[in-house]
Amino acid sequence: MLEDIRRVTLKGVSGLTKEQLFREPVQGEFCIGSYLMHLAEVDLGWLQIMNGKEIDEELKLRAYYGTWFDSDTACKPPTEPLEMEEYHDTMAQCRAKVIEYIKSLSDADLEEKFTVLRKYGEKEVKKEYTRKWIIYHLIEHEAHTRGQMFLLIRKAWFKAKGENN
Repeated sequence: MLEDIRRVTLKGVSGLTKEQLFREPVQGEFCIGSYLMHLAEVDLGWLQIMNGKEIDEELKLRAYYGTWFDSDTACKPPTEPLEMEEYHDTMAQCRAKVIEYIKSLSDADLEEKFTVLRKYGEKEVKKEYTRKWIIYHLIEHEAHTRGQMFLLIRKAWFKAKGENN
């Protein structure tokens, strides 16, 4: 399911130019490319919660981790359009790490609970998650994010390469 949902997401943006991926589709909105990297960022964040290991710093930088959404790192968003391959490669590497980890789990491992401290503004809340829920959430989150991207693409009147304007 993780591979299938990613395939549909990437197919939906495949005809866009690197400039369309980089510019605001609607005033005040993040660019479509930021949503793509956000999917990679989310893969890394939840993987760290599930496996308890630090995220590969180089991959984190490639995914612009914490840069566009909930920015709180020294990372800065790119200043020029990225090639589509950079989005694809980064997203594929992050998703491959998640899938590799999931394949190593037993059914019992899926039910293990994790307590995570979440910040909502100034308020901190302890939340409990299982690996099974995290996997479900990765799928649900991508479907939601894909819907946001596709709506913004339509609102921006972005045309795929080769289409009449």
